[in-house]
Amino acid sequence: MSKWIKQFLLAGLAGIIRPKHNRRYPLSIKVAAVKAYLLGEYTNQEILEQYQIRNISQLRQWVISYNNDKLIVNQPTRKRARKMGRKVTFDEKKQIVQWTIEHGNNYKLAAEKYEVSYQRVYSWVRKYQKGHDWTALKDNRGRNKGKEPTNELERLRKRVRELEARDHEREVQIAFAKKLVEIQNREVKRPDDIKRFRK
Repeated sequence: MSKWIKQFLLAGLAGIIRPKHNRRYPLSIKVAAVKAYLLGEYTNQEILEQYQIRNISQLRQWVISYNNDKLIVNQPTRKRARKMGRKVTFDEKKQIVQWTIEHGNNYKLAAEKYEVSYQRVYSWVRKYQKGHDWTALKDNRGRNKGKEPTNELERLRKRVRELEARDHEREVQIAFAKKLVEIQNREVKRPDDIKRFRK
């Protein structure tokens, strides 16, 4: 809750709406924020506001990286993920399992040789060895779940469900923001008053 409050005070309603993608900060911003933090001339909150950083844990991670001379701009890792998560045919699975068994169940070597993850090789070998049945390697994921609608009525129902879910999330966020503003505007004199979060 306190994290939401700080993000709301930092960026308004936009601060508590969940972004679709993680924000990437330029290296110059990271270095400037880290130096400001290390000099200690500003409070953590002032640094977060000045450099539009979402939370203090992000800044502290940069400080650790900076002190270890490893502060860089994060690069997308899609190429590696695509390589490790590539689509594998049924025949390829059989070949990988046979090779792995012939080489003493060396899952790591098989993963490197066939460019798939260790966990997938291990899973396929275990499935086969459980009943010595190659059909166990057939991929039945997504046959029903996530199946694309086959007619216009199903497509419309799916779209309505998606819109309702999105609207519900937005309503919760707006209600929270309104409640927060209401709390901020109260004249309460308790020492633990929420007004301490005011700018």
